[in-house]
Amino acid sequence: MLVEELHYGAVAVAQRLQELRPQLLILVGAVPGGRTPGTVERRVVEEPRRKAADVQRAVADAVTGYVGIDLVVEVAAGLGALPPRTVAIEVEPASVEPSEYLSPEAAAGLERALELVRQELRARRDSAAESPGGAPPPSRARGSHRPTS
Repeated sequence: MLVEELHYGAVAVAQRLQELRPQLLILVGAVPGGRTPGTVERRVVEEPRRKAADVQRAVADAVTGYVGIDLVVEVAAGLGALPPRTVAIEVEPASVEPSEYLSPEAAAGLERALELVRQELRARRDSAAESPGGAPPPSRARGSHRPTS
């Protein structure tokens, strides 16, 4: 298991994923989406089926240094670096203004997000232990973006 802050741009993140070749990627971030501040959503990320022009646009956005969960997924998938299982855990921020402290809502959301990360890791460990030879089972089919809270 490796925990890494991936703040350095989606193309560089895709390159890092190519280097590491993980079987599971859990992306955690504050993503404004119009929900109640502190809301946490978990979704299994499915590999987007994008046209070459869409991938090129995503890479163009990424080379400017922009990074976000969806852009990381688009670029990593376009460059063939998206792991077999990818999960996004998004926390609705109360504010996106610079601050030294999290809002109470974001702090509560962060705690819930961390619990979801722990659940993903436990499930991964448990399924690896149950599989013949300790290999993890195949991940679910790609194509579903079902948020859960």
